[in-house]
Amino acid sequence: MPPRTDMEECAQIALSSCLNLMRHESLLVLCDEPCLEIGQAFFSVGSLRAKEAVMVQITPRQLSGNEPPEQVAELISRFDVTVMPTSKSLTHTRARRNASQHGCRIATLPGITAETFSRTMKTDWERLGVRTRKVASQLSQAQKIEIKTELGTDLVFNTGGRHAKADDGRLNFKGAFGNIPAGEAFLAPQEGSAEGVLVIDGSFPLAGLLSEPLICRVKKGRAAEVVGHPCHKELLKLFIKYYDLARTIAEFGVGTLDTAVVCGNVLEDEKARGTIHIAFGDNASMGGTVKVPVHLDGVVRQPSVWLDGKLWMERGEMVEG
Repeated sequence: MPPRTDMEECAQIALSSCLNLMRHESLLVLCDEPCLEIGQAFFSVGSLRAKEAVMVQITPRQLSGNEPPEQVAELISRFDVTVMPTSKSLTHTRARRNASQHGCRIATLPGITAETFSRTMKTDWERLGVRTRKVASQLSQAQKIEIKTELGTDLVFNTGGRHAKADDGRLNFKGAFGNIPAGEAFLAPQEGSAEGVLVIDGSFPLAGLLSEPLICRVKKGRAAEVVGHPCHKELLKLFIKYYDLARTIAEFGVGTLDTAVVCGNVLEDEKARGTIHIAFGDNASMGGTVKVPVHLDGVVRQPSVWLDGKLWMERGEMVEG
């Protein structure tokens, strides 16, 4: 039976093209009230594709990176495939990491909306994969990365030899995990190495689409000072609540998805081609050493990026050669 709604059509693409859900497998849909429509679409499609489909609705978490209920965390590992359309991200949680280690294939969809789901899922997944893996390979070869923008970003950090990961939509192997929509290459900067100024001018989880930039002064790999957009006050409260670990410059990511736009939904914004994002907080999910129950991505428009002193991206456009 073909999908009956646009949301079900998008869920079908995710479960088939990305997760390769098989008839003999079990599916868990973990959602909360703000993402219930999309959760129901996954359950409706999954019920027809999987041997067994279960949907669990939880209370929305306060922040991205906060753990799900303990009973639910234990449940995830019992399924072959889990999709998580939730208002706050469960990607950077112990529950997700433990389930991945047990072999569950997991797609997280933090903050997903019907508009973003519809716009981003109808893409050329093979072409996206090639592009994303190429970007990840180039980042993996770099030891030093510099970022500058016309609004004042002037940030440099070391990679420590860490390999970038390609969130390319291929979640068809045991223990695989990534975002849906996919479309980024990312790595964890070496702890303590980031220095300079970061001007976030696209979007930020505490504010959505930014009406004015959020400015962060970075010293020894951590946010030493934040000013600018009014959401800086809420960010400072989180830094105080979770101590210095929450100030960690945790992630550098590059968007690779053509169908994504900067709209105020960070899940989509960070995938948009022509943007990069820098996150504060937890980096344990990407090879780092910092474990803290918060992970906040700040999206930067039209950046220029140098890899080991060589211009690699100019105002959001890749430099060929």
